[in-house]
Formats: sequence, structure tokens, C-alpha cells
Amino acid sequence: MEASMRKWIKIIAGSLLGIVVLAFGILAVLNLRPDANRMHTSITMRQRPERVWPWLYEPAKLKQWVTWLIDVKPGDGPPVLGKESVWVMEDRNNNNALMQIASRVSAVEPVRRLTVDLSSPAGFHGSASYTLTDLGGGQTRLESEGRYIFDNGFARFMTPVVLVFAKKKAASDLAHLRELVEAGH
Repeated sequence: MEASMRKWIKIIAGSLLGIVVLAFGILAVLNLRPDANRMHTSITMRQRPERVWPWLYEPAKLKQWVTWLIDVKPGDGPPVLGKESVWVMEDRNNNNALMQIASRVSAVEPVRRLTVDLSSPAGFHGSASYTLTDLGGGQTRLESEGRYIFDNGFARFMTPVVLVFAKKKAASDLAHLRELVEAGH
């Protein structure tokens, strides 16, 4: 009976080790994809692009739809090439620790496209682009695309998992934005 028990313990331990190795292998393969660090979301709103555009840069409007965002410094005026600001966020995944994200406008086409380079000390760096497409009939499609590189090796390895949760948050934020914009706030 004792030999049989050892055999089952070895089978179970080997199976668990195999599952862990398989999970790490899958993450390694997912990280090799050219778009492994890309996050894309899109939403259609019943409102013209001119009405949506201010929601992408005005601090008071941003704080209404971007969860965790508590401040934008300095945040004055519309985006222009090279303009810098800092977003202060409460990271709900990290005991509400304050996180500062520096941004610099790297491309802007008013009422059409806004691209910012982002960085957070000891966290990540990357870029985020927001594109507004006039669909006619008072409708606008907002597409958000980001590419992020995590500074911590473990976080970088976990990029596919991290981006699943980040995309879920982004989609929720955009859905809230649509509610606000369509309500005429």
C-alpha cells in the first residue's frame, strides 16, 4: 500500500509541475507575438466628434470617466504637440497606492486623433492613441490603442495577463464615457 501511495504522490506532483511548466511556456510564447504589448478597444457613441473630443483631455471630464484618476497636472487647455501633464491615479490593484503617469503629446489632430507618450517611474512606459471617426448621423467611433512595456521583468513576462485586466478596465471606462457623452454632460 505504501508503494502505491508514493506512486500517486509522484503522479500528482509531476502533474502539478507539468501544469506550471505549461503555463510558463504559454506565457513565453504569448510574449513572442509582435503585438503582445498592444491593447486595443473601440466604442461607438451617439454624439458628434466635436462633443467627444474635450472628454479626451479636459481634467474635469477625464476624472469623470477614467476610473482611479484623481488629478491631472497641469491640464490647462487643449492638447498641443509636446504638451506635458501628469495623471495621478489611485491604483486599486495595489492598496490604492498613488501612481503618477507622466504624459507628453506626441501627435495631435484636433477633433480626430490624440497620441501621448506615457511613463511611470519603476512601472511602465509606452504610448496611447485615441482616434475619433465621424460615422455620420451624429455618431462617432472612438478607438483606443496602447502599447506598453513594463520595467519590472516579472511584470514584462506577465504582459499578456496584465493587459487582459487593463483592457477590461479600459472597456469599462469607455462604456462609462459613452454614457456621459450621450447624456450630454
